Amino acid sequence: MNQQPLTDIVALAILIAAAFFSRAVAEAVGPYLVIVVASAIGASFALARREKSTRGRALWFFTRVVGLAVLLTAGAAAAVSAYRPDLSPRVLLAPIALLIGFIGDGWPRLLAKAVQMLYGLMDLARPGTKDGKDLP
Repeated sequence: MNQQPLTDIVALAILIAAAFFSRAVAEAVGPYLVIVVASAIGASFALARREKSTRGRALWFFTRVVGLAVLLTAGAAAAVSAYRPDLSPRVLLAPIALLIGFIGDGWPRLLAKAVQMLYGLMDLARPGTKDGKDLP
């Protein structure tokens, strides 16, 4: 079997998955294994910030957060890599999944802040204003 050097966390996950699956399946499963583990670690921090609830609600929270990370991480890694070509999407999988998990249920608050910042930038770019206020 042709061994590749362990250059990143995804290569390690592929190596571990190859112990249970064929090499072809391991190459498909490995990146998602990284996403699930990293987002679960991030979700554990988000769960610790939440008010205490039942085990069922905590499990549902974990399922939602990890599922969201599985859906969004590969696309976000590709988008970041498009702006920073020196970073491959494969290397970005773990940190992005961890961040998505860490944010947890904070998405509405985060998106509201992003929209506020965007409106602030639009006000600053508008001619005839200074610091968002109309000039006399």
